[in-house]
Amino acid sequence: MTSTSTIKKVSFFIGVICSLLALVLIAFGVYVLASYRVNEVGTMAAYSYIIIGVGTLVVFLLGFFGAARENVCCTVGFIVFLWVVIIGQIAITFLLVRSEDTAASHLSNVLDVAWEEELSSPGAMSLYETWLGCCGRASPHDYIVNDRMPPLTCFKNGDNSKSENLIGTGCRIVFENYWLNLLRVFNIIAGVLIALELIGSMISCCLCNSIRNDHRRSRY
Repeated sequence: MTSTSTIKKVSFFIGVICSLLALVLIAFGVYVLASYRVNEVGTMAAYSYIIIGVGTLVVFLLGFFGAARENVCCTVGFIVFLWVVIIGQIAITFLLVRSEDTAASHLSNVLDVAWEEELSSPGAMSLYETWLGCCGRASPHDYIVNDRMPPLTCFKNGDNSKSENLIGTGCRIVFENYWLNLLRVFNIIAGVLIALELIGSMISCCLCNSIRNDHRRSRY
């Protein structure tokens, strides 16, 4: 039979991994809120990742305490709260996965703001064009219809001496794909976190049973 100390070590290991993944989700949510002017949908998506991460951290703090003290009540409480959190996280993650395209589209609205600024203050799009390797909002034609030539950031290596160096892809679609890929990665992380929590709950059940048996044996 596996000893209580061995089960406890495995439980701690799972808890540490889950806590690290939770911190990654929280950091992503904070990054979105702090770095971009997001609308209501983008804000809800960011807060969803933060809620998933915070829920994990709070519950696993209780789990660490119960395992360290070998307290049956705390361990049982941890298991119950963990299942409640898991159910909530599954619901939130399901909604995040279902709304990936919508969230990516709304998070990309910041580029529309940058394009409006570009029309009144040339250079506002240069950061996105350099970073994403794109040109204009939808295409280089956006500059032409506004009586402007595409800037150097719209050309490969900043070389506008050859027309074939002009980048034909607009920044809106590239930026939206960037967010879509990023959201998919963090949704996978959320899924892995939930799976590890399920494993952790089963290990915690074994730990609780082992602690209870140790207490019974100590009475005889």
